[in-house]
Amino acid sequence: MLLFLKRVFSAIFLISMLMTTVYAEVKTVKIGVLAHRGEDVARTMWQPTMEYLTQTIPEYNFELVPLDFKKLYRAVGAKQVDFVVVNTGQYIELEASYGISRIATLTNRGPEGCLCNRFGGVFLTKAASPINTLSDMKGKTLLSVDNSSFGGWLMQLREMKAVGIDPESDMQVKTLGDHEKVVLGVLHGEGDVGVIRSDILERMASEGKINLSDIKVINKQVTTGKFPYQYSTRLYPEWPFSKLSDTDDHLAQLVAVALLEMPENSEAAKAAKIRGWSVPADYNPVHELYRELKIGPYKDLGKFNLIDVLKKYWIVLVLALAFMVHLLGSLRHARKQQQELQKEKAALDEAHAKLDHANSLVMESIGYARKIQEASLPDKHALDGAIADIFVCWEPLHVVGGDYFWIEKIGKQCFIVVIDCTGHGVPGAFMTMVASAALHRAIHDLKISDPSELLVAIDERVRTKLRQDYPESTSDDGLDCAICVYDMESRMLTYAGANLPLIYVENGTLNELKPTRASLGYRSIRPKKPFENYTICVTEGMSFYMLTDGISDHMGGSPRRLLGRKRLGDIILQNQKLSMNEQMKHIEAQLEAYRGDEPRRDDMTLIGFRPI
Repeated sequence: MLLFLKRVFSAIFLISMLMTTVYAEVKTVKIGVLAHRGEDVARTMWQPTMEYLTQTIPEYNFELVPLDFKKLYRAVGAKQVDFVVVNTGQYIELEASYGISRIATLTNRGPEGCLCNRFGGVFLTKAASPINTLSDMKGKTLLSVDNSSFGGWLMQLREMKAVGIDPESDMQVKTLGDHEKVVLGVLHGEGDVGVIRSDILERMASEGKINLSDIKVINKQVTTGKFPYQYSTRLYPEWPFSKLSDTDDHLAQLVAVALLEMPENSEAAKAAKIRGWSVPADYNPVHELYRELKIGPYKDLGKFNLIDVLKKYWIVLVLALAFMVHLLGSLRHARKQQQELQKEKAALDEAHAKLDHANSLVMESIGYARKIQEASLPDKHALDGAIADIFVCWEPLHVVGGDYFWIEKIGKQCFIVVIDCTGHGVPGAFMTMVASAALHRAIHDLKISDPSELLVAIDERVRTKLRQDYPESTSDDGLDCAICVYDMESRMLTYAGANLPLIYVENGTLNELKPTRASLGYRSIRPKKPFENYTICVTEGMSFYMLTDGISDHMGGSPRRLLGRKRLGDIILQNQKLSMNEQMKHIEAQLEAYRGDEPRRDDMTLIGFRPI
């Protein structure tokens, strides 16, 4: 019996060691979520997002940590979580106190055509209440969520201060800790007025918890298709998804890319009742609110405590006063001028600090967007074994841009794609994400390999994604595109283009295949004729070049004029005997020399390759 027990305990020990080793391979990442509607609702809304991230990034296990308003600050301060999803106002405070930084901004789910990446605050009362304006609320009982709730208190506090209402002296304020409790509290007579964030009323009505006809919105603003919910305050950016200062940057980048690529119809998006996530928004309007209310990181703005200065430096001040009295007659005029200069300098320093802070916030967001855009671009070595030599020149006009390229080998076929989207900077970069998703779906999901059919599929997907076929849609964005598919076995290259050409050199002669004069997307401009395929039998030594118009539209020379594709072709022919990497260096140097002191005008992309 003793021998049997020893063997049982040994087996249990070995199994526990094995299980510990297996589970140690998967790292747990904790994501704190503000449970403003209670822990059960938070788990229902956000647990599918944890499962989506775990499936998308399998080397990590993402764990949900629901937190109320008070627990949230303690958890971030103690670094008990790696990421947080908090309200917009809490982000400003946590950014200043603990150095968290946003990696994505929530886009709320709403009616078709709604651009719901913003939200506002609501003042509500009973439908039969005599309270009709903000001024009527004086002397009344007001129900709020919490004094740290951005949509359930701070937005409304700014509007009350603007009309001369001081909640501390002009009314009785009760905090209930939850938006739904505030709505039900008003309906049940616990208070005269309630303050909540926008979309709560519509959600509670759709869930059958309230009847909108029983409620009146005070200071109601005009709603539009772009923001369909009832609201009473100014609009501010939606909740951010943020990382703590110690969270690994590589992990944060993986999470940001996964959130941006979250499908609108995924279980995670449906459960959270959102459309998805976008690049980090501009939170300067939130900083303006905090500065105006002098709260959070701006609570001591403009304060100067003379008593503390006197206690610390009284001896120095007495000596200085005696010296100033002695020299008062001769220095009076000089001191007056010096005081004026000091006031002007202080004002300039404060203005500079505000501008520097605002600029740093914007550049931080754009810099992170650059990392995300670069991470989405393919490696040029993806065509190794099929392409003998290749170079890629990709230069956004700003930090990020609207140019995009894709190279991939599937079986015996090589796909080389160049895309020029509407706009520059962050808007252009966001369009490249739409174009990338459309291209990926056409090649991998629909299994399309014909270039002209790929252009049609991308056009349809872009129009669908931007809802350009809806009557109320205001989107009129799109892209130009060139696609080459090279068959390694038959050595045939097929090209089709939408406003972007294909240039190739054969036996020392420059040739150009004209694209179809049409763009993809654009609500107001639809292709008038089908896209045309061109097929070339590839022979040894042939070189091919795909480019966006940012290359040929360089302005410079003497007399001043556009570079144009003819001059570009001459440059390509001059460097034809060089390797592709050497060609790229010479082409870039000659473009810069041609431009001279003229600034660049557009994003530019140029890909050159020689098939095997």
